[in-house]
Amino acid sequence: MLSQEDNDRITRTGPGTPGGAMMRRYWQPAALSRELGADEPLAITLLGEDLVMYRDDQGRPHLIDRYCPHRRSDLSFGRVEDGGLRCIYHGWLMDGAGQVIERPAEGARGRACLKLGTGYPCHEANGLILAYLGPGEPPRLPAFHYLDVPESHVFTMKVRQNCNYLQANEGNIDPAHLSFLHLFLREGVNENLNLRSGALNDVLGEDRSPTIQVEETDFGLRIFAARSYSADTNFVRITNFLMPNSCAIQGSPMTDPRSDPIHENSGYQMNWHVPITDETHWKYVVACRFDAPLDQDFMLSAFAEVGPDYVIDRNRENRFRQDREEMRTRSFAGLGSSFFIHDKCVVETQGAILDRSREHLGTTDLAVVKMRQQLLAAVAAVEAGNEPLMVDRYDGEDSLAELVSLSLELDKAEPLLGGWWRRFFAGGKPLASLMGHRA
Repeated sequence: MLSQEDNDRITRTGPGTPGGAMMRRYWQPAALSRELGADEPLAITLLGEDLVMYRDDQGRPHLIDRYCPHRRSDLSFGRVEDGGLRCIYHGWLMDGAGQVIERPAEGARGRACLKLGTGYPCHEANGLILAYLGPGEPPRLPAFHYLDVPESHVFTMKVRQNCNYLQANEGNIDPAHLSFLHLFLREGVNENLNLRSGALNDVLGEDRSPTIQVEETDFGLRIFAARSYSADTNFVRITNFLMPNSCAIQGSPMTDPRSDPIHENSGYQMNWHVPITDETHWKYVVACRFDAPLDQDFMLSAFAEVGPDYVIDRNRENRFRQDREEMRTRSFAGLGSSFFIHDKCVVETQGAILDRSREHLGTTDLAVVKMRQQLLAAVAAVEAGNEPLMVDRYDGEDSLAELVSLSLELDKAEPLLGGWWRRFFAGGKPLASLMGHRA
């Protein structure tokens, strides 16, 4: 458990908070590329700040303060023109650095450039727009695999969740819950095929007490979960916590198993939990396949209940439409076939901000405990004037050089923390021979 003071330090991320100062040292997702048209600004709230994004006449995204410095009118209603964003109230024109470059009602005096707002650096690649809200020059972009593959190899999506970012990310690094929340009671009930295979479901159901070990890395945590698979082997999954608010995991299949066999270890999924406010966040999903294009339509089918505003209609008020008959006959949770809805239910019902002083943790919560410790250390580092973990400057090593997400059979005699995965890992991804492996 955490004290209330420590809980506040890593859950409160608005301007002026210790946790907010830490989170602003990292590049964060600000929007999906498809949300931002050529001539329609996009209102964004990120880390408790009201911002607006627009594209210039070359299509480049810019992120600035949402409110005009003149009389505080909302610039998301403005006009994209003349190389910037023009307020509809009095025509003040803002550029991508947040400067006022024209005040037409002021005549000749209005042509002077005034630094009255703030602009934030943006980087767009493969369907996702990242922004840096911190002080000074931004750090280099982490070497996420999705940045370096063709656009056809990447899928992006987001879903709004009505709770603090941290409790949602804690679920990503909690291997034990897979044997309960996401368990199906019989094979063949998952119409959308979000479940990887009947074999995996059997493993999760038969060994509900995985051995979990954790090692600290340059990017956060590498988490090993081993479940008995045969007399001599374990089924081992490696998942990762990436500082400060994302993960890399073996997620849903990236092609339709009804027409294409499941390609194990051919990529990974990032779940990136980005605070809107302290009590709401966006769950960005970025799936990346190394060896071939993924099936965009199939990936999208997992989000069939997500509306055009990226909100799922299941919520606490309608009890997430839990089906008790389904619980008796088809699934452990009675929440349908989408893992995203399962996760949404349990993290939102923890409350807007989980009170960690009232928890009673167990041995399978090891990764959650370690993650909290790393976040508290990162907050302290920023307070001391130092860089937090995984903020890479241009003269340092790549902190993601040994990011690997694997699922495979492993001899039970092999120590989980022995570095065995390196023999299956080269060039920043699993060996090609593993990419067709199916447990």
